[in-house]
Amino acid sequence: MKITSVNYFDGFFAWLRDQKGATGNTARAYRHALACFSAWWRDIYGSEPTPGDVTGIDLRDYQEYLQNVKRNRRGRPLKPATVKLYMEALQVFLKWAREAGHVGRLPNFPKAVQEQKGPPKALDRNEQNRLLREVERRGKNRDIALVRLLLSCGLRVSEAVSIKMADLDIGERHGVLTVRGKGNKYREVPVPPEARRAVRAWLEERGKKHPNSEYIFPGRNGGHVTARYVEHLIRDLGRFARLEIHPHVLRHTAATNMIETGADLVTVAQILGHSSLNATAIYTKPNVRRMAEALERGEA
Repeated sequence: MKITSVNYFDGFFAWLRDQKGATGNTARAYRHALACFSAWWRDIYGSEPTPGDVTGIDLRDYQEYLQNVKRNRRGRPLKPATVKLYMEALQVFLKWAREAGHVGRLPNFPKAVQEQKGPPKALDRNEQNRLLREVERRGKNRDIALVRLLLSCGLRVSEAVSIKMADLDIGERHGVLTVRGKGNKYREVPVPPEARRAVRAWLEERGKKHPNSEYIFPGRNGGHVTARYVEHLIRDLGRFARLEIHPHVLRHTAATNMIETGADLVTVAQILGHSSLNATAIYTKPNVRRMAEALERGEA
């Protein structure tokens, strides 16, 4: 799509490519965003836009158009992040125009659209069961133990792969991990029953295959399995379970499960290794399902 007959956009994209190294997705996103602005301007003013003609009032009107009128290809309103991207492209373009001497000063930009963030993505019970079913069907004892520690104990991937045998105290009725977290901080994390069973099953096999390794999950060359291995594992299991997930979703799920079953923030923060309760409080935000249930209960 040709944006405008004026050479402003051509000069801007040449600068974006040569000076900022922006290619691929960024350049395409900016080009699409500026094409949208040009179309809106032509509809309003019947002419091609030039940088010097754009005022703060125009920018506010355009942002309002993006929020309330513009639709995506599916006919739905634009998400706040998309509106923000469109306005960001326009702002970068106008800053370039000022530096290139095409305008004397920048117009005032409206405040960015704020998106009310929900809780981090977590798996519901049905999705958790689908994932666990797949890891049991397709996984090895090592993989089952890894998934259980991520999902049941809320460990970070880096924490799970680096657990040493000396960090583990586990039996049939008790289990505690000493976890090395961010900033070389140590914390103790209890291991619940299902995770204990999975870890014990793996330890029996591990003792035969890797008797000399200090790590619970040995890798090659005397080290431990890598975070990348776990990322690929979770992604592949998710594909079989019809889920788009990464390892951190399992940590979010563990936190959400604890909150929804009545655990207090201090306890959850201690288990997750959060230094601030603010980091843990995000899990108390309701998701769409919980909000829908609340509205249904309150409907007359």
